[in-house]
Amino acid sequence: MRIGADLTQGPILVGIDFSPASQAAMEYASGLAHAESKPLYVVYVMPIIPEDSAPLLDVQEAELKLRVEKAAQALRDSGITVKGMLAVGNAAQKLIQIADKLDAACIVVGTEGVQGFDRLLLGSVAETVIRKSDRPVIVVGPQAAKETAETLPWKHLMLACDTAHGVTEAARLAGNIAVSHHARLTIFHVKEEGLQRLTEDEFTTMEKMMRPDAWLTVKPQCLIRTGEPAQEIIRMVQDSHADLLVMSVQSSGEMLTHLRGGIIAKVLRMARCPALILRDVAAGHHIGRNGHLTDAITAELREVKALLQFHSGAALCVRLELPDAPPLL
Repeated sequence: MRIGADLTQGPILVGIDFSPASQAAMEYASGLAHAESKPLYVVYVMPIIPEDSAPLLDVQEAELKLRVEKAAQALRDSGITVKGMLAVGNAAQKLIQIADKLDAACIVVGTEGVQGFDRLLLGSVAETVIRKSDRPVIVVGPQAAKETAETLPWKHLMLACDTAHGVTEAARLAGNIAVSHHARLTIFHVKEEGLQRLTEDEFTTMEKMMRPDAWLTVKPQCLIRTGEPAQEIIRMVQDSHADLLVMSVQSSGEMLTHLRGGIIAKVLRMARCPALILRDVAAGHHIGRNGHLTDAITAELREVKALLQFHSGAALCVRLELPDAPPLL
C-alpha cells in the first residue's frame, strides 16, 4: 500500500484498449508526461483465453504487440520516453499491479459517456481501478477529451470536498500539486438544497484542507454552494475554466465520499477537464464517532490558525453561494 500520494515520483501509466476513449486518455497522458518530464508506460491488457485457444492467442498476442509498439512509437516522436507493455489477465487488476511494480505517480484511464447509463465504461475497468488503486487515478471523460490541449499544464485546480469526512489524501495532494505547479486552487463543497446553514466544523475543516505552508503560498479560495451536486460541480468547473478536478473516494465500496447515486458518472461524463481521483486509505480516521474532527486534526488546525494570524495575506476566504449566484470568475 502506498502511503502519501506524490505525483513528483515515478512514471505515468495509461491503460488502453484502442477505443476512442482510451485514445484520448493516451493523448492526455502523453501531454502530462511531457509537461511533467516523466516517462510514460502504455499498457494493454489481454483477457484470459481458454487453453484450447492457444494458437489463436499467439496470433492475437503478436498483433497486439505490434499495435502497442506502434502507438508507443508515435508518442516517442513527440519527444518523451515511452514504453509499450502487453499483459494478460483482468484489466483493472493488471493495471494496478503494474502501477505498483513501477511505483507509478498516477494511472490515466478514459471513459465513454452514454446518456442514461450512470456507469464508467471500458468494461468497468476505470471504475475498478478508481476503487482499488492506492494511487491517483486521472480520468479523461468524453467532454474532457475534447479539450486535453487546453487543460495542460495545470494552472487552476478545483478540489471537491466533503467537510463531513475531514481532511482527505486528495486534499493534501491537491495542495501539493498547487504548490509545486504555482497553480490556483479552489476548494469547494456542495450542500444539498435546503441545507444552507454552515456549522463551525464545516468552516474549520475547509480551512484545514491545506497544510500550513500551502496557505501561505497558494492562498486557496474556499466556496460553499447549494444545489444538485453533479450539476453544481460541472457548472463550477466550466465557469472557472479549471484544468483539473480533484476528488476523493473512500476505501469502502461506495464510489465518492460525497457524491452518491450515480453523481460520479455524471461528473466524469460532463466535466470539461479531467478528474484526479484518489482513494482515501485513511478515511474515517479523521472523524470521531460523534462526527467531529479528531483531536489530532483539531491540534493541527490550531497551528494553521496561529500561522494565519501572522500572515494576513493568507486569510481564509469562505463564502456561501446560493443557486442563483453569479458564475465563478
